[in-house]
Amino acid sequence: MKLESFGIPFLAAFIATVAAAQGGPRAALPDGIKALRDVPYVANGHEKQKLDLYLPEASSAPRPLLIWIHGGAWQAGSKDQCPALRGGWFERGYAVASVEYRFSQDAIFPAQIEDCKAAIRWLRAHAKEYSLDPQRFGVWGSSAGGHLVALLGTSGDVKEFDVGANLDQSSRVQAVCDYYGPTDLIAFVTRPGYESHSNPSSPESKLLGGLVMEHKDKAARANPITFVSKDDPPFLIVHGDKDPTVAPNQSQLLFDALKKTGVSAHLHIIHGAGHGGPGFSGKNIDDMVATFFDKKLKGTPSAGNAPEALTTESTATLTTPERASQPGVPNRPGGQRIPWEAVLARDDANHDGKISRDEFKGPPALFDRLDRNHDGFITREEHEGLPQTPQNAPPGPSSPGATPSAAAPPATSNATNTKGFKLDGDHWTYQDGEFSMSGILLKPAGKGPFPAVLISHGMGGNADSFGMQKAREMVKWGFVCIAPNYTHAAQGAPMRGGPPQRDAGASAENIRRARTCFEILRGMSEVDGKRLAAYGHSMGGFVTIGFAADAPDVLKAAAITGSGISPRAGYAAPSNDAAAKIRTPFLMMHGGNDTTVRPDQSAALKEILDHNKVPAERRVFEGEGHPIDQTKRDEVFAEIRSWFVKQGVLKA
Repeated sequence: MKLESFGIPFLAAFIATVAAAQGGPRAALPDGIKALRDVPYVANGHEKQKLDLYLPEASSAPRPLLIWIHGGAWQAGSKDQCPALRGGWFERGYAVASVEYRFSQDAIFPAQIEDCKAAIRWLRAHAKEYSLDPQRFGVWGSSAGGHLVALLGTSGDVKEFDVGANLDQSSRVQAVCDYYGPTDLIAFVTRPGYESHSNPSSPESKLLGGLVMEHKDKAARANPITFVSKDDPPFLIVHGDKDPTVAPNQSQLLFDALKKTGVSAHLHIIHGAGHGGPGFSGKNIDDMVATFFDKKLKGTPSAGNAPEALTTESTATLTTPERASQPGVPNRPGGQRIPWEAVLARDDANHDGKISRDEFKGPPALFDRLDRNHDGFITREEHEGLPQTPQNAPPGPSSPGATPSAAAPPATSNATNTKGFKLDGDHWTYQDGEFSMSGILLKPAGKGPFPAVLISHGMGGNADSFGMQKAREMVKWGFVCIAPNYTHAAQGAPMRGGPPQRDAGASAENIRRARTCFEILRGMSEVDGKRLAAYGHSMGGFVTIGFAADAPDVLKAAAITGSGISPRAGYAAPSNDAAAKIRTPFLMMHGGNDTTVRPDQSAALKEILDHNKVPAERRVFEGEGHPIDQTKRDEVFAEIRSWFVKQGVLKA
């Protein structure tokens, strides 16, 4: 849904994938099946408020109806490619409908669920005409469609979503099959590794008409989990445990809520599967879905049966063509990846043998996946999934928290070539020989000089998501805000084929990137070089601590959330020895129930700073977990601003 942008985030690659897959030719129909296409379910409504209905030409007794709702991040996709047209559903005795709905660029939530409910009511109102059984409606959807079918299932008694015509008809459904749909947006966008979904350009923000964490009431109304009640229909929920777009815990949360409430639910996890694709097309999954709908829509439920609470699992097996489509998997004979020479001929405008982000003609999220070292270029090695040659490998050693060695010279011997810095709107790139990086930069109105702050994202975030979200607030305080992409950026996290943790966080490479940002800032006439600050969350906090240790005379103040230090070197977090070099005043904030970065890691940092008489304050939010920058957004911003004022970075 970032597609890899609910990706994604979701994310932009997924929209492109869905649009390509669902915008193609319509599937061929079996013999004896007639199609009623583009039927308006809202009279004189929007062009998207239409459905397709597929019926046997010789109708007999009323049939159960299987209703497909497509995905596409609530902003793409089509009803034309409906999986229920395949797999023998007509032979099993079903009629099939495929529903289109208004996208978020047409109307924000709750328009999407209002449309789906309007379609259900229209189908019931015309059930007799088309030989449909109005008491046997099942819904099935994936990704954004999974979200909508889950919401249909749990909101049968929620009258506020029923608007328009046919209000004498019920919008309840009798069975739900949810493929990897979001179910709790707040838990989703604050999940470590999925923070990009909290960004203003994310599909979730577009759906709600604003940031999820700034519209919690609206997010709650969009959450299927909000409306779970005992009278909900049975659910089959299927999710891949390697889904990079919608966190697998979204399905687990829904299953747990249904189970607790006494609603029949079956959760199936596909090990090794992502956001659809391999693992979802096997006969075992097809048979499971068919058995579920047969039992719930064609069987005769027995009164008094105990609700099911079933969990099962399977394993995805990648075929050769599927492997060729996976990022970081080398080509094999028979693979389907576009040859590198063809990519160069299409995209390499300056004929330098590599593809820059500006040159790339594919989806942005695909570029992010292929650009494995996050240097702003795709090389042959990256495109073909081969080991990187030394000239393409990220520079610097892999011992986080340590002072850079000869492989990554200290700041005093590594002057920045500010001529390599290019700013295009809010985005910038930097190139110095083979070293390159990118990020975002926001400036207040006026000539300054202004104080400046380096904003450092955590694992799975990036400059555009985490950095932009924080910078939009901090620029209001009068800061010039810069945020780079680090080695642990989205699509580069260790669990997704990125660097191991020893190369993330406060690695020498990331300290180099932070140092370069401050050199860029110092080269700007609008920046007061004596009022520089830094803020980072989680892995970004490790970078903030590591830089303060590496350059003790640069920062006037620093703040971190959900971060800290490690007793020894060799980890993404800086070591105790590195922390002992810090002379920068530090503000630390931590969730008391943080299981990602333990609260004792920030306590250890404060103990060292107190021992060395470095100004330090630490606040613990009891009962909170890791993403306090989101769950306690307003309080965290207020604390950081107050700290920077107290240390003389900002004026009161």
